[in-house]
Amino acid sequence: MKLPGIQSHLSKWNYLLLLIAGAMLVFAFSPFNIYPLAWFSPAILFYSLSKAQTKKQYFMLSWVYGIGMFGAGASWPFYSLYFFAHAPLLVALLATTAFVLIVSLLSLGSFGLLASLFRYRPLFLKLLIFYPVSWVIAEWFRSWFLTGFPWLYLGNSQIDTFFAAFAPLAGVFAVSLSSVIIAGALLSFVLGNSVQRQVHIKPDPVHQSVSDNALVEERFGSSIRILSALIIVLLVSSAFALQNINWTEKVDKPLKVSVLQSNIAQLEKLNRDNLIPSIDLYRSMTLKSMSSDLIVWPETGLFDSFDRHMESLIQPLQKSIANTNKTILIGGFYINENQGVENSVLAVSADNREIYSKRHLVPFGEYTPLLEYIRWLSKWIQLPYDNITAGVNDGTLNIGDQIAQMTICYEDAFGSEIIQSLPLATLLINVTHDGWFTGSLEPQQHMQIARMRALETGRYMVRATTTGPSGIINEKGELIETAPLNTKSIITGKVQPFVGVTPYVRWGNWLIIGILSVILLLGISWKRES
Repeated sequence: MKLPGIQSHLSKWNYLLLLIAGAMLVFAFSPFNIYPLAWFSPAILFYSLSKAQTKKQYFMLSWVYGIGMFGAGASWPFYSLYFFAHAPLLVALLATTAFVLIVSLLSLGSFGLLASLFRYRPLFLKLLIFYPVSWVIAEWFRSWFLTGFPWLYLGNSQIDTFFAAFAPLAGVFAVSLSSVIIAGALLSFVLGNSVQRQVHIKPDPVHQSVSDNALVEERFGSSIRILSALIIVLLVSSAFALQNINWTEKVDKPLKVSVLQSNIAQLEKLNRDNLIPSIDLYRSMTLKSMSSDLIVWPETGLFDSFDRHMESLIQPLQKSIANTNKTILIGGFYINENQGVENSVLAVSADNREIYSKRHLVPFGEYTPLLEYIRWLSKWIQLPYDNITAGVNDGTLNIGDQIAQMTICYEDAFGSEIIQSLPLATLLINVTHDGWFTGSLEPQQHMQIARMRALETGRYMVRATTTGPSGIINEKGELIETAPLNTKSIITGKVQPFVGVTPYVRWGNWLIIGILSVILLLGISWKRES
């Protein structure tokens, strides 16, 4: 079946190829880590776009690529809907499909629309400049629109490559930019003499003698290959040079930290009969870790409100660390003065108790927009009784003599929010519960994202999650202590506090997005003048 608006050189096979190429990109990310696919997969999309002539074609080609990408790499909400929210199979499939279509639309669909603005520019400029700029602007757009979905950023796949060195300079989007420039340069090098320049010549209002869709082919020869190779060499050499720069510096002595990975399965956690046994398990693991300066429970390790267990759990633990400088972080629920329920972490020290409550809530996970109007959906899917309340604190907790930037769940995926408490904080801590997505790619992808945050900020990241992977990440984004997924473990290691600011901490995303926006506007203005 021929799709509307598609010319003879764009068939349904182009769309099938892009669907496969988008799905293939997922293998660049954890746990597969075949990072060169982050260069080759976008190159396939760029090649297909070189055949497109209309905005609709650009949009449809990019959207189909995105459906493959997010369908293979971010369809894990199905697990929580079907296995834990008890949605019927058809409802869970339809909801997940809608999610994938919408996210693909916002990300790759928006990229296609931006890229289409430059469809009459020389192809080598599109490959080396305009497509990469459009890609990163689209990623940034997805990071905040409708509260944001910061997953499968291309830069995250490069955390173990030399291109990761761009992260402290300008964040994950700078790493994404380097990847798509490499993709465009590789394709430009391969095409070589076949690189074309497409020029849209508008009808002369007087002579009316020039066709709207005139196509002029110019062979740039070896100069295009040389330029493409030089760009690759420049990116690689710059990344190698940046690797030798230490943006932050050590301060004070390392902390001994124990991370508790209980491996309590999600179905067991939701069973109220297992509440006391799970508390006993965490208490036992905590008492075994008393030689550490910091002990970290995962998100909602105490699957109840703190108030209900103050005398039986929290006060006894506080007495056990009396006359010490130790801190125990307990994940649970805090009932605020307005009787709202907050997803929180309680920091317990010898003479103090502090609360951090999650500020960036998960839509349809911790709160449901218009919940009171969609109660009728409860016949098909388990809806929450009420919404979680967002916290209003600044994101920091006192950990002995140090200050930690605290995040809960997927808050660590938002780099621009983490840096708000820097350079004050000397280390990063994330507690999460990825058991909602057991059996999917999400837990490993989430750890990869956390590693990027440590690299961007030049600080250690301590990460505790119920079923794993938990661990300790150093200031270079390297996972130095961890335990296998779906195992019970106490992960113990040294965490070095750091001070100072990376350029990313100082400027955030605005540095790179500002530069790319100027390039985008200049390119659009050039089009209007042609």
